[in-house]
Amino acid sequence: MIGDLRIGFRLSFTVVILLAALAGVSAYALHEIRDRLLTERQSQSRVMVRGAISQIARFEDLERNGSLGREQAQSEAIRAVNSLYFGPDLYVWINDSRPVVLAHPVQAIIGRDVGDIRDADGRPLFREFLRLSAASGHGTVTYRWPRVNDDVPRLKISYVEGFAPWDWTVGAGAYVDDIDAAYDEAARRFGLFALLAGLAAALVAWLVGVGITRPLKQVTRCMTRLAAGESVEVPQPARGDEMGDLMRALGDFKRHLSEKEQFREAHDSVLREAGTVFNLISDAVMVTDRRNHIKLVNPAFTRITGFAPDEVIGRSPSILSSGRHDKAFYAAMWEQLSSGGSWSGEVWNRAKSGEVFPEWLSIVAIRDRAGEAHGYVATFSNIAERKRRETRMRWQAEHDALTGLANRVHFETALAVALSQARQTGSELAVLFISLEGFKEVADTLGRAIGDPVLSVMAKRLRQIVRADDVVARLGGDEFAVIIPMLQHEGNARFVAGKIVSCLAEPVILGNTQAQISANVGVAIHPHHGTSPKELLSAADHAIRCSKQAGRSGIAMAEAAPSSAIRAS
Repeated sequence: MIGDLRIGFRLSFTVVILLAALAGVSAYALHEIRDRLLTERQSQSRVMVRGAISQIARFEDLERNGSLGREQAQSEAIRAVNSLYFGPDLYVWINDSRPVVLAHPVQAIIGRDVGDIRDADGRPLFREFLRLSAASGHGTVTYRWPRVNDDVPRLKISYVEGFAPWDWTVGAGAYVDDIDAAYDEAARRFGLFALLAGLAAALVAWLVGVGITRPLKQVTRCMTRLAAGESVEVPQPARGDEMGDLMRALGDFKRHLSEKEQFREAHDSVLREAGTVFNLISDAVMVTDRRNHIKLVNPAFTRITGFAPDEVIGRSPSILSSGRHDKAFYAAMWEQLSSGGSWSGEVWNRAKSGEVFPEWLSIVAIRDRAGEAHGYVATFSNIAERKRRETRMRWQAEHDALTGLANRVHFETALAVALSQARQTGSELAVLFISLEGFKEVADTLGRAIGDPVLSVMAKRLRQIVRADDVVARLGGDEFAVIIPMLQHEGNARFVAGKIVSCLAEPVILGNTQAQISANVGVAIHPHHGTSPKELLSAADHAIRCSKQAGRSGIAMAEAAPSSAIRAS
């Protein structure tokens, strides 16, 4: 039945199906891209909230173990969250269960009861946040909300999560109106392209339709000459009873043209897509030839390194070398590239300005059909900000916020490392446990306004007394500790302890206020008084307590076991 239809009609029908299929695939791709962008925005909000909650949880732990009062812990937590500022449209906020805003980049809203605030559609927005975050719950809310310093409501997606210990709601959001705008623009462009393609296809179908009306023999002869590569004009067929031979010859011709056109369209499409990705990708891209000379770079390369394309094309990538890596490093890189065809890792490079920055570099070899590398593609991104952020977070996790000294966790880790080194070298080390006398009375009498600065002064004096290699930590409250590695003689530890007692006993003058603090120092030596961090700290602490019970103060030397008698000075 289909074989009886006119070729022009069948061609038109085929074109319609192909255009419909193209429209369907393109629409699906547009929706997939939009959904992926929405998912990424939601994930971005979730990561921001989880990072803020981890900061809050850290201070809640300090409150729970008694290191901080609730008010101080919550104040420090809000200060830490406020430091996680990602931009005018990317920020974290906190509200309590009333709901009253505790943290927000807009100062005017902090401390305000926002239970009556509604979004552009009339929903009580913050009560919706409370409902989702109740009992440490979490969820995502889509609503319309104006940007900072903007009165126009725009589509926004926010992720909220509850922090049950303090009955807080922590949230972060991202605007997604730009995604819809980009989607509409892409759809409009595709519609115009589809219209032009349809008109072009209709014109081609009509031309092919009228081109098959010449007599069969003449068309067959011409088609044979065309198949032989000759350039001839295809005549218009005049006889309908020779359609069978015409269709077979025309089929060969059509397949040839169709395959060629499909290949060209596929090739052009790949080039357009690759060009778009190459120019818009945020990572720097560098393509080199067989001799490892730069052939092509993308705009992100110029933005990250400062080098324009004409400054690097034809040159070796060593123009970016920072000098921080030796020959062995690059030899290992090229060995892996040669054997595996790819390499990735952290590298320090130098920008045009002379700035040295860390980057994450990935290199892939471009191989021909024989498997020989005839070029390389390298992609990299500047990870300096990420490393600074990781360093800052690691420092905050390991140090006391008030004094800047190592905290208990960092101290115990450092002590475990020092003990391991001492066992390997057969050397001794000392642990000094320091308890302040009179600080509680100063804090109770004069308050935190004097107590905190006094602790800071004590911490500064301790750092000045000990060596640079010694570790000084605040274990909590008015208790400090010092690790003295590579101890030459027990008397050295006693000498340092004496300097600590003398130095800390000097009055602390803050304005018109004078605070008199003294210190008791318990000294434990590895391996005589213990072989683990817990044993050494316990021995030093026990020495101080036994010394106080005996009515003595100052320096207390631990005995072989925590329960043994102590020598006090």
